[in-house]
Amino acid sequence: MPEDDLPYAAADTECCPSGHASGRGSSTTVCLLISKYDEARRRGEVDDWTSYDDIGASFNGCVLTAEEYQRAEDRYIAAANLLARAVGTDRFILRHVFLPQPAPSWLGEVYDGRTVGLETALRLLRENLRGGSPSVLLESGQLQIAVETDFYLSARIPESAIGALVEIEKMGLYPIRVPWEQDEEQPVSRPADDRFWAEVATRAASTEGRTRTLVLERWAHGDHGHRWYLVGEGGLPSVARSVRSQSLVTAFFDAEIRWAPRGEIARAVDLLRADNDDPCVVVFPLSGSGALRTLTCGEGTPLPGEAELPPGSEFGFFVWPYEDVVFTQAVVPGEDGRIVAEWPAPWTS
Repeated sequence: MPEDDLPYAAADTECCPSGHASGRGSSTTVCLLISKYDEARRRGEVDDWTSYDDIGASFNGCVLTAEEYQRAEDRYIAAANLLARAVGTDRFILRHVFLPQPAPSWLGEVYDGRTVGLETALRLLRENLRGGSPSVLLESGQLQIAVETDFYLSARIPESAIGALVEIEKMGLYPIRVPWEQDEEQPVSRPADDRFWAEVATRAASTEGRTRTLVLERWAHGDHGHRWYLVGEGGLPSVARSVRSQSLVTAFFDAEIRWAPRGEIARAVDLLRADNDDPCVVVFPLSGSGALRTLTCGEGTPLPGEAELPPGSEFGFFVWPYEDVVFTQAVVPGEDGRIVAEWPAPWTS
């Protein structure tokens, strides 16, 4: 299909609306939104279902059945499979991994930069269409595919694969060209090697007695993609051995940790928030140093009741570091010494 013949919706003003795009496109790639919506539905002139949760609801006098949903979902997966075959790939790298819930057991270890086969990649897309975790951007060379909000697929494809769009249209789907927005952020390239950990140890020692050092290990975005460590005296080697391959490791050297008994922790957190414009707060039971069992309360989210707190008689808590913090960060390389994860620098949230 010639490039000028591709449909273009003026209302679709950005590529990859959820921010999935990695920004490594070029003039030889095309960015698309693929969906079951014709122009009238894209413009909102005709009501239509937009998610797995709509099964059982009525749209224009018709109830969305599980069978009808399955047929639409199968077309999306077939379209993704067709694009993979068009570029000749059967392997994808997981990017922009988001874990709001624990990853399913069938997937195994999840982290930015992991490579999976085509079958696993398509299964992930199916889970994402249903709102399942983890959400991911699938990347293979110039091909990128991700599930977006409102039951869209975003795709960045090389111009050599444009011919596949004819087949996708025959499935009853609509590939709409959208502008490409380049992300200029460079990923963290420093390895979390012996030199990095020696620097962390030196800087932690220089602040000892005034502030505490916290280490954040992140292998994915979301509540289930990170772990906090409280660095105690002589405890840094244990942290270095515990962090997983390809995770982003950030050491914070000026952490202000407060403490409160279990019965007073809710009031203490409220006072902290009142003094700091209602920030995100991390709470953990006192259990020495090392990996912390944390409870993160986002902005505007109240602390759970005492019965829902982890076991412990005394708790520590601190504001999640954002701006104006002293930190250093690096990525844990794989056994081969390579870094395949891509974390924008600097990145703390």
